[in-house]
Amino acid sequence: MDRRVLSGEDAVARLQERQAAFQKTVAATQEMATRMRTLTATASDANGLTTVTVDSSGVLLKADFSARIQRTTPEAVSRALMEALAYAKQRVAEQTQAVIAETVGADSDTGRAVAQDLQARLGGRQ
Repeated sequence: MDRRVLSGEDAVARLQERQAAFQKTVAATQEMATRMRTLTATASDANGLTTVTVDSSGVLLKADFSARIQRTTPEAVSRALMEALAYAKQRVAEQTQAVIAETVGADSDTGRAVAQDLQARLGGRQ
């Protein structure tokens, strides 16, 4: 670490640079949070029995079922719902990763922390 004494002007300039960098990080983090709040993902199971929509936290917002569920066992409908839900969560996780990369950067401390939280909430690989 450089231990030389800065002049008053140099110290002020360095503080201004750090303040500008901090303000840029804050703005990027706010943009990331705003964009992430609006994310949703929709997915269907492989057999087309159900289509679900989740929010950015993976919470189920909507589930639609085809008329074919009337001729399907409850266990198969349950599996279809869980499959569609897993696909939708994977999609919202991918969207979130893109937002992180575009705003704060995937390799930033903030980006890594948000990705880690995302993995804990949604599961899967990040």
